[in-house]
Amino acid sequence: MMTKKEIRKQVLDERRALDEESAILASQVICRKVMGLPAYDEAENICLYVPVNNEVDVMLLADEAESAGKKVWLPKVNGEDMDFRAYEGEDRLEEGAYHIPEPVSDEILEDFANALVIMPGAVFTPERDRIGYGGGYYDRFLEGAEGCTTVAVCYDFQIADEIPVEEHDIRPDFLVSDISIFG
Repeated sequence: MMTKKEIRKQVLDERRALDEESAILASQVICRKVMGLPAYDEAENICLYVPVNNEVDVMLLADEAESAGKKVWLPKVNGEDMDFRAYEGEDRLEEGAYHIPEPVSDEILEDFANALVIMPGAVFTPERDRIGYGGGYYDRFLEGAEGCTTVAVCYDFQIADEIPVEEHDIRPDFLVSDISIFG
């Protein structure tokens, strides 16, 4: 079996090669599927991420969530850790860790009981095993975010039959691709 690093590189190369129109259409389908989950309806707080390198564009959910009375949050990296800050619009983002736009808000999400955390990743399995980007930010964050529901999103080609798994890897509650939902 290939290593996590080799699998990650292969799949991310394929994702980078995805054409813009296909990425947009798949992102729209994935976001509609996420909005159809009971966990989305029940959540008062929706934690998104700003897509980079052809990730699924979950920011398509921001306006929909706010219109439904939900509060939207985005990750901010602080050294080895990450928290979620209030999203106050595109004009209130600044370049953060890894050149990813982050919110400038000081308001930090602290109660995760009614939160839906939508997370990216490189590779997944139907059992919801996950290879992230290697930094461990979501794994460390989720260790202390008890009560939240997690949904990983990806394009269908990012789902593999089997990947190496480590003890500290945290599985999302749901995995949503443009073709499938696992959970």
